[in-house]
Amino acid sequence: MAAVLKHWREAATLILVAKSDKLVPNATSGGGALHLEGVNAELSQYNYKMLMLKRSTKSKFMPNMYVFPGGIAEDADFSAEWLDLYRKFGESESGELLRQLTAVGPGPPMFSRTRSPEFEQIPSELAFRICAIRETFEESGVLIARSIEDKSGLNQDFPKKPICGKCLPLKTSVTEEWRARVDKNPDEFINMCRTLEVIPDVWTLSEWANWLTPLTLSNKAAPRRYDTAFFICVVDHIPDAMQDNNETVHLQWVAPDTVLIEFTRAGGGLAPPQVYEICRLLHFPKLGDLHRFAWERASTHRVKEYFPVVVGCEDGVMVVYPGDELYPDKPDREVEHPVRTIECSVADLPEKFPIMNRMIVGGEQYWVSTSAGDGHVIPDFQHEVMTSKPSRSKL
Repeated sequence: MAAVLKHWREAATLILVAKSDKLVPNATSGGGALHLEGVNAELSQYNYKMLMLKRSTKSKFMPNMYVFPGGIAEDADFSAEWLDLYRKFGESESGELLRQLTAVGPGPPMFSRTRSPEFEQIPSELAFRICAIRETFEESGVLIARSIEDKSGLNQDFPKKPICGKCLPLKTSVTEEWRARVDKNPDEFINMCRTLEVIPDVWTLSEWANWLTPLTLSNKAAPRRYDTAFFICVVDHIPDAMQDNNETVHLQWVAPDTVLIEFTRAGGGLAPPQVYEICRLLHFPKLGDLHRFAWERASTHRVKEYFPVVVGCEDGVMVVYPGDELYPDKPDREVEHPVRTIECSVADLPEKFPIMNRMIVGGEQYWVSTSAGDGHVIPDFQHEVMTSKPSRSKL
């Protein structure tokens, strides 16, 4: 199989952000678990919203958590038939696409590793973008695709200037039919594209992050580990969307500050990678600034693999990420080892080991003073939505 390894499976997820013009002060709701259904998503200092989905309590991975749309990569995402479809779109456009995907150099292992010959005909960079778009369609009904005739934005300025993703509007009956077919068989996604004469708008997906689940934090009885590519796509309006009521039970367009206020109030409901990446977004109240940053960074840097490593100290446990001075030079990604321990209290960590990219387990307190060297912004864990006590007033 194209994306199945001994210790984990490969996956892709999409941070889909859409323009929203209203800018008003923040507020929060009352006590209890993270519950975005009752949140007024207009109460935000940000002029855009993200698509978030709540996983079912029956999910085997991250049950009852809010996540970005995404899922496991399938053999169909690596099919050479996609090359034929992109060539029909245009030889110059498809050629420029394939060049741009790898122009910055090799990416982390999930992008650069050797695969079986039948899955090596298209770049992993293309396959994982197709996966992210397919999974977003399955889980939300939002199809990031363009008509086979639509080459807007792919002119002489591409890829110098950022372009917005295309949300292709379909009749409800058509969306429901193809969502069901693609969910049952991923091979149906390319059949759908041929039938509807559309093509996944991979040009508008920028690499954002790469997270690999550590064995230490997975289910020991039945470990589920994923090497996941995070992409970001900006669209100029909020498209119609609906959860699938299978893997996901609720869908919400929500601003970064709003979801983090709710997370802080509830004390949970988001996995560490989601918290970490949303806190990066806090640097960008304006969608145009976020879009330019993501686009320009992707043109100069590949993402760096974030593989969390557990380190014990005298009175606590922390997880360290790349860039932290306690992060090992060559972390063992495949085998669980005894947790490394250091002679230091939690309180003394910042003074004794000040180059920080870490999370203190228990209180989920993040200390970050450095980047991983991949051109990314440092998450803003000192933002007021992460440090202030939330009010208890109902919206």
